[in-house]
Amino acid sequence: MQAKLQGTTMPVLEIELQPNESVFSESGELSWMTQSIQMTTHTQMGGGGGLFGILKRVAGGGSIFMTEYRAYGMPGEVAFATKVPGHIVPVEVMPGQEFMVHRHGFLCATPAVTI
Repeated sequence: MQAKLQGTTMPVLEIELQPNESVFSESGELSWMTQSIQMTTHTQMGGGGGLFGILKRVAGGGSIFMTEYRAYGMPGEVAFATKVPGHIVPVEVMPGQEFMVHRHGFLCATPAVTI
């Protein structure tokens, strides 16, 4: 997986996925994707296992549904852009670390991240 940020005032995050790699985001965050990317929307991504996980996300201002973007068969690319002028800040999350992000501050993550 390779990620690159493009732009300054209205940045775009482009992520190149190798076959079977994936990222997830809240529904509606995608800007564009290539043909080899398969999109799946469900409630189980981001640690949303069961009703309690969904309620925690909604109570925190998030969405019930998360969308997974997975490259099938060959490499693919997905892109996410900001909706308002600002910056995209990459945050590397290690096991045991926690971050508080404002309501619309989450853009995307790998499947290992729990929201």
